[in-house]
Amino acid sequence: MGKKKSKTQKYKRNQKRKQQKIIQQKTITKIEPKSNESAQKDIPVKQKDIPKLKKEKKQIQLKRILNNIKEKTIQINKQISCLITKLKNKLIKQRPPKEPEIVLPKLKKSYREKIIKEKNTSKISRFLSFIKNNLHIFFNAVIISTYIIMIIGLIRIEMYEASTIVYIGCIVLFLMIVAISYNKYLSGKVFTTLIVIGMGLAIYKMQYTYDFIRNLNSSEYEYKTYYVITFDNGLNKSIYNINNKKVGLLKENCTNIERKLNTKLNKVTYLEYIDLNKLFTDFYSQQFRALIVNENQYKFLENNIINSRKVKILYEFQANAKK
Repeated sequence: MGKKKSKTQKYKRNQKRKQQKIIQQKTITKIEPKSNESAQKDIPVKQKDIPKLKKEKKQIQLKRILNNIKEKTIQINKQISCLITKLKNKLIKQRPPKEPEIVLPKLKKSYREKIIKEKNTSKISRFLSFIKNNLHIFFNAVIISTYIIMIIGLIRIEMYEASTIVYIGCIVLFLMIVAISYNKYLSGKVFTTLIVIGMGLAIYKMQYTYDFIRNLNSSEYEYKTYYVITFDNGLNKSIYNINNKKVGLLKENCTNIERKLNTKLNKVTYLEYIDLNKLFTDFYSQQFRALIVNENQYKFLENNIINSRKVKILYEFQANAKK
């Protein structure tokens, strides 16, 4: 006969059995869905449902690919943002710290006006300093321009030979180069003003006597030849016999003729006529000592039949006149 089990042993056995039943139930619940899946797999697929399944598979694959792409783009954007923040931090560290802005109090009107005046005076002082620093350029331009005008005048009046013009031009050019080289200094500026004054007086004299500036307009003006004519006798031997005497001429170009002739004669009184015939009659009636005529008028006097008195040329010169 076997030994009888105690109550405690029976109780323990019953609990073990209960625990085993609970474990078995859990395993069954876990296995059941798998069995359902396997059952579904074991279900035969119809031919009509094959294309639908393929489409579903493709859609699932596309979704997976798109999800992968999204994840990668998110990762790349995060990396880029991290790099940008790092660069910004580096630049901020390299920049010097900003100075705090100073807020000035509002100024009164009188003080503002003073500041504006000071600004205006500073602009004027800058302009004056600019002129002072570049004043030598103005002096150089003035001396060069006056030299060119003087040389043109010497050439146009046709009173000097080419050799004398070259000689005068070389001397003045040498002095001008010396003046230009020292124009940055006060001594050079004084020297240039003296040279410019000398050349200006020469230009004024040439213009007053020969009227060479208007003669540059060659389409309207030219230098014409004029003659001082008297009767052919022993009293009229040279041009100097007409000093302190009367001379007759036409009024059409009297100013240039008188200025030119005054370089040769002294204290001559000029009688200006408008009518040529009246001029000739007064000349033959000896109202004045000499007569000033152009080339054609002189030929007319030479071939005059009414008055057979001979005439001669005492002096020949050129003066600017209209064509």
